[in-house]
Amino acid sequence: MRLAFRTGKDLSSVGAQLSSENVGERRITLVTDAEAPRSSEAELVARLKAGDEDAAHEFFDRYAARIRRFIANSLGNAADEADDILQETFIALADALPFFRGESSLFTFACAIAHRKVLSLIRTNARRARLMRAAPVTEHPNPHDTGADRGFNRALAELRPEYREVLILKYVEEIGVSEIAAILRLSEHAVESRLARARKSLRKSLKD
Repeated sequence: MRLAFRTGKDLSSVGAQLSSENVGERRITLVTDAEAPRSSEAELVARLKAGDEDAAHEFFDRYAARIRRFIANSLGNAADEADDILQETFIALADALPFFRGESSLFTFACAIAHRKVLSLIRTNARRARLMRAAPVTEHPNPHDTGADRGFNRALAELRPEYREVLILKYVEEIGVSEIAAILRLSEHAVESRLARARKSLRKSLKD
């Protein structure tokens, strides 16, 4: 229990600090091959479990940009809440890390947690929308997006959340079907079926 407490304190506090204060600056600092962290993933996990604060910073630098991108794309029109979900993911990851056994990659493990946080927010927003009977959502497209890009982004945002999420995992994060299955807690066959339906829905939306 002492180990779990130390891990939670170090990783969640670093995650909360960086995602709330410096996420904009650190998110764009991508690690290149020349700058690749010295630790292997196994070594990084061991250091995290030992409560190493430098390891928590290294984890953030290595994975946070990808995890946040996955969260933002999964949220669609609610992407402005991605930083809050990222912070919640780090806190939950700190609590769950002592139970990580290396059966998947650390990124997959973190994405599975982020996925559950995204679903929770989507359900909360859906309940709120039903209660408020809100007016139609006003879109705020990225001013840098033009033409086909804007149309594609709009079509993607309008997909059912489970379709948008599986497409992002497959084609943006370039994760294999087996890892997607682990993140979504589905069978590989179910993931392949969902991908097929998602692609069909996206094509239809783009045609319309």
